[in-house]
Amino acid sequence: MSALAVETTAAPVWGGRLVVRAAGHPVLHVGLEGVTAPRMPVFTVPLECVPDVEKAPGVRPWSGPVLESGICPACLRALRGEPEPETIPAPRPVPAGVAEALPEPGPDTRGRRLWAVPDPVTYAAAPLPAEHAGRPITWSAWTTSPVISHYDPSCEWCGDPGPGEMAGGRQGNPMSSTDPLRRYVAYRCTACQEMTAYEQVGKDLQTIAHHKSRAPKDSNRR
Repeated sequence: MSALAVETTAAPVWGGRLVVRAAGHPVLHVGLEGVTAPRMPVFTVPLECVPDVEKAPGVRPWSGPVLESGICPACLRALRGEPEPETIPAPRPVPAGVAEALPEPGPDTRGRRLWAVPDPVTYAAAPLPAEHAGRPITWSAWTTSPVISHYDPSCEWCGDPGPGEMAGGRQGNPMSSTDPLRRYVAYRCTACQEMTAYEQVGKDLQTIAHHKSRAPKDSNRR
C-alpha cells in the first residue's frame, strides 16, 4: 500500500498510514500505525476508530485520492487526540396507559411579572321586605326573570346583561274583609344585588322597598 495522498501540500497527521474502505460504505478508514494490508482482497485490520481487530469491519484496500472530508470522523478524532462528542440520550419510551409525572417548572427568569387574577367581587343577597303596612308578606323563592322581546334585561345600575331574578309575594286573605289579599313582586340583579319590591295595585306597580347596590356604577357593563 502506498503512502496516503491528499489534496493539500501540507502533510496530514495520518500520512503514511494504511487507508481502507469498509465494505458497503463509501467512507475511508485509517489503520493503526504500522498496519499493512494483507494480500487478500477483503481482510480485517485494527483501525484508528476500532482498534480491536475482532470488532473491526471487513475492509478493502484503497489506492484512489484521499480527501479529509471523505475520511471517517472517528478516525480523524483518534489521530488528533480529540474527545468523542457528547451523545444525547434517546427519549425513554413510556408504556401506553402508564401515567408519568411531569417535571416541576423552573422559575420564570424572563423578567416578566406574574399578576394574580382576583376573584370576582360578590355582594350580599338583597333582602326582601318582611312586612308592609304593619302586616307580614309571604314571598316565593327567587326565579329567573322571563326575557321579554323589545325589553333590555340588563341591570340599570351595574350594566350586567342579565336576566336577573324575580320573586312573588302575598299578604292577607281573599276571603277576609279586614285583611284583604295583596300581591307583591320584586326584581333583583344577581350580579350587584340591586333590588326593588313593588305592590300590585290594579295594573300599576307601587314601590314599597328598594335595596341599593354597593357595586360601583356601570361596573359590569360590557
